[in-house]
Amino acid sequence: MLDRSWAGVFRDCLLEQLPVRDLATGFRDDYGRPTKDIYVAIGALILQQLHDFTDQQTTEAIALNIAWHYALDIRHNSDAYICERTLRNYRKMVLDAGLDQVLFRTLTDKLIKEIGIDTSKQRLDSTAVRSAIGGLTRPEILVEATCKFLRELKRKHPEQYSLVDPEIIRKYVTRTGDVCFGDTRPSESRKRISEAAGNVFKLVEFFQETECSTLESYQLLRKIFHEQCEVSSSGEAPVTVRPPSKTGCDGVINPADPDARYNKHRGTGYLVQIMETYDEEDSEEPDTSITPKPDLITHVAVDPLTMHDKDALTPAFDDTEQRGIKPQELLADSHYGSTECIENGNGRDVEIVAPAQTPKGKLQGKFTLEDFDVDDEGRITRCPAGQRPAETSVAGIRLQVIFMAETCESCPHKDRCPASSVGRSSVRYQYTHDRVRLRLRRMKERGDEFRDRYRWCVGVEATMSRLKYQMGMIRLRVRKMLNITYVATLCALGLNIRRVAAYRSAVG
Repeated sequence: MLDRSWAGVFRDCLLEQLPVRDLATGFRDDYGRPTKDIYVAIGALILQQLHDFTDQQTTEAIALNIAWHYALDIRHNSDAYICERTLRNYRKMVLDAGLDQVLFRTLTDKLIKEIGIDTSKQRLDSTAVRSAIGGLTRPEILVEATCKFLRELKRKHPEQYSLVDPEIIRKYVTRTGDVCFGDTRPSESRKRISEAAGNVFKLVEFFQETECSTLESYQLLRKIFHEQCEVSSSGEAPVTVRPPSKTGCDGVINPADPDARYNKHRGTGYLVQIMETYDEEDSEEPDTSITPKPDLITHVAVDPLTMHDKDALTPAFDDTEQRGIKPQELLADSHYGSTECIENGNGRDVEIVAPAQTPKGKLQGKFTLEDFDVDDEGRITRCPAGQRPAETSVAGIRLQVIFMAETCESCPHKDRCPASSVGRSSVRYQYTHDRVRLRLRRMKERGDEFRDRYRWCVGVEATMSRLKYQMGMIRLRVRKMLNITYVATLCALGLNIRRVAAYRSAVG
């Protein structure tokens, strides 16, 4: 049972591949207390994310769970115990050394080789995850950033802390007495945000020429101030708060997690890019005696939530090409299907199969070039109402078609037509050669051949669902980009281990 489970996969395929030598350099043979077995420590960090365990649950599993003992090859009682502090110390060493990416790439490549996975066909998608933060209002962002700075100032520069106005310390640190920011009513928020902005401005100006300006919390306070406030030349109000419409989405939404961002469609958090292999099963009567090989995640990247999906293609190609598992065919949704992305893939010998985005006019209920009849040279031969143009012309950049104004004026579809007669006696419609090629591409995407190839793209949604709900990524217990990347990477590795274990168990 252990051999057929995830424990057997980890022990047989991955345990000896752990990069223990990269961490061993941090220890000495002639000084200090003997450390725990490094294989056990690093392996425990991977298994923690595989099972979505807390630190306490992880230490209990190392001590009591026979599957963990088998996976980590624990043979002595002294290796069957790791305290939570030791676990945190090893996690910090892994993060500082950037070994989370090394672990994922090394061990995933080992699984691909062990099972014989075909990486020529892969699919790519993204999902949003949220860190362990709560939503804050704009006044709360300023207040929490101020508190964070004052606490660090007191801890590292107590002599400079003593120079701060006692009234500011009372309102932001001790929060005692009347009129402190801890008990502000919602009706008073507009007045209090102006007061908080003024206090932040005083602190930023007072410490900008001192050694305190190098503090991380000071840099964050200054960044938030410039995102939320403006310095005015008016003597009555030297500091004004920016309107919400001018603050943008790329600002800090919580000082406790300065890397988290806001996206109108996805909420707050981080963007995780996932690329995985897939295998087409076109047989109408599949052979039940043959177990299909698992789909394995080959690339994981964590980006700001404000980043566009198309910018994730180049890092994904670089990563997989360096490891020798670059796809020849990549399925993705329309966010990766721009002309720029298609050309990027062609330049790397990767065929990107992705639908073009819906034309803006179509979203507005208007006719687009796809609704017109076009010849092989891109000239419009008939409009959606069946009318032929009076004149067509082709230039180096644009194509132009002119319709008779009398005909268009009586057309029942004139409100939906992209052709315009503003300032002219005739009705004109202009479009580019790139638009013609995009029209041809969209027309091909309506065919059965494209749909038959693209239908396998939807399978990546099952992977996203398992990562979020089975591996616990829908709401993480950590914050900041470095930690989010660590968790997302090892969760993806854990899912790969589970899938290989299921495959080995089915094969017998």
